[in-house]
Amino acid sequence: MRILFVGNTFPPGYTGGAEVSMYHTCQGLLGRGHDCSILILTNRAPAATDEWYEYDGIPIHRLFFKTYRNPLSDIWDARIHRAVRRELRRLKPDILHIHNVSAATLAPFTAGQAEGIPMLNTLHDLWRLCPNNMLYRQDGSFCDPRTARQGCRSCFRRYDYWGAVPKRRSIIAKLTASVRFLVSPSQALLDRHVEAGYAPERFRMIPYGVAEPSPLAAPASPELRRTIRTVAGHPIVFFGGGGIEIKGAQVVLDAIPQVLEQMPEVRFVITGGGEERFLQGFRRLAPGVEMLGRIPPTDMRHLFAIADLTLVPSVWHENSPVVIYESFQSGTPVIGSNFGGIPELVHPGETGYLISTGDSQALAQAILAHFQRTPLERRRMRQACIQHVRTALALETHLDAIEALYQEMLA
Repeated sequence: MRILFVGNTFPPGYTGGAEVSMYHTCQGLLGRGHDCSILILTNRAPAATDEWYEYDGIPIHRLFFKTYRNPLSDIWDARIHRAVRRELRRLKPDILHIHNVSAATLAPFTAGQAEGIPMLNTLHDLWRLCPNNMLYRQDGSFCDPRTARQGCRSCFRRYDYWGAVPKRRSIIAKLTASVRFLVSPSQALLDRHVEAGYAPERFRMIPYGVAEPSPLAAPASPELRRTIRTVAGHPIVFFGGGGIEIKGAQVVLDAIPQVLEQMPEVRFVITGGGEERFLQGFRRLAPGVEMLGRIPPTDMRHLFAIADLTLVPSVWHENSPVVIYESFQSGTPVIGSNFGGIPELVHPGETGYLISTGDSQALAQAILAHFQRTPLERRRMRQACIQHVRTALALETHLDAIEALYQEMLA
């Protein structure tokens, strides 16, 4: 079977959960004998780019178009429509599997329809319902998809914000109507779309899958090697959200002093970029906080491996955070918000802890409570994390479901 994957970005560019999941799916299908390639598209580039490369054996075609943005060009770009049609004619795929499209517009969908290629769309956030992909307001509250059907005037706009046109949801639904299935990695994300008016029979719920990790090589980042030496011998808490508000940066920032007051030996390791106001706040908490910049995806496993806990206190409706999958692979429990798809992954007392969204005091108490557990109890939690990711979240389980869906589409 020949499958063409479409997305906004891919390593070595920006790498988030959507890109990691697409990587695992594509590489796993290649290993099963399928002919897979990835087309990366954006109309937000400073200059046009048309290049080919390979990433871990995956053929990548990257097409960047020079930025020409307005709300209408965010929704549909004729340049991308023509480029995708050319790619489809050249490759003649059996399946067009579309992932994130905020920078690619809806043109891949119209191109697939024009060429008569069966399509499915894996959803990683709420882009079909909201211009900021999150249904998240400036005041930190979450929009109800049932009442905010055509958008609102209080959207959070500091990160990705696109296609804010009148009747946006209706336009998106019309231009993507030929998509056979919408794949949701979490029940929570599926439910939000159904609440907004999507037909439940169009959805398939397929959790992400992650491959068994290869042997851990030495870290490539000198900064990471230094940090590992610095925090050795301390209880370690990892947060990969940097200074990003929606990842819970303020929640972590407010919780750290509460933890250090009672356990000054704890070390918080924080990676990623984001807003400087949060990053400066973390820096002021040194030596209790070790700050790292952006870490290569291949090095992230070292942080999960040395950590006693991973924090995922997101304040928006997370889908199925890949950081939780990766943390579990290293046997590291997670403290996450009891919101979105996070409760579907974190089982309290077994693989981690759940806290109320935005509650820094609850986060601090959960961290302290974990370190008050006996070493045997903590070791059993680590074993439960590994067992959970090897069974319920295994890549082979994910690939079986994806292959079955492809076959259903072709039938």
